[in-house]
Amino acid sequence: MVFSVISPNHPVELYLGRSYFKKDSTTKIPYPEARVFICGQDSVWHELTMPSADHSIYTVAGNLMKIEKGSTYYLRIELTDKTLHAQTTVPVDGATIAEASCIVSANTTPSNGYQSGSLSVKINLPQNKEYGYYLSAFSKVIAVAGAFSNGNYQNYEFLLPDDVSSFTLNLITMDPFYNKFQTSETVNSGQFFDSDFITIITSTFGGVLPSYSNIENGVGLFGSFITDSRQVLVNTQLK
Repeated sequence: MVFSVISPNHPVELYLGRSYFKKDSTTKIPYPEARVFICGQDSVWHELTMPSADHSIYTVAGNLMKIEKGSTYYLRIELTDKTLHAQTTVPVDGATIAEASCIVSANTTPSNGYQSGSLSVKINLPQNKEYGYYLSAFSKVIAVAGAFSNGNYQNYEFLLPDDVSSFTLNLITMDPFYNKFQTSETVNSGQFFDSDFITIITSTFGGVLPSYSNIENGVGLFGSFITDSRQVLVNTQLK
């Protein structure tokens, strides 16, 4: 079970686990002999290491590997009896935020530390129709591609903390592999992962095989994404 999603300005991480039935015993490090490598189009292979014995998560030491838009990256995992392969091309010309605004009524009474506002977003759609995209804020997904109409999104009950005057709005563009995987997982579990993919996987993975995989000789995902961000001011208006 391989899960890794790479992106510019994010550390390269990979989770290596295994599927299992309830009757099977599980170990934190199911493949201690594994050697994990990733290379770009320069054909220089970088070996990922496992810094902790508590989780089977591999990283590039010192963040020495730079991920760039439009570049293709290759994954190789060497186990005792097989070698796993996969590749992904980081999106380029993805979706971008053209306009964004958030309006809160001065008459709104906060509840449990949150207030309700009106969020309006206009995006430039990605040129590649195989890409997927979604909006996130406050570490939560707030809108997926199907919620947009001709690139426009409106949420009249957008919840945000009552003490913020601005926030960062992120528009994530997923490569075709990540998009297909995400779509299959959303349909089957109703869950949509945010950009902290490894944390979500390690905290929720229960040994069940994913519905979609692009790993040769294994299962899971090796994908990529890019992010377009904008700082949105929270405007207060009297009604």
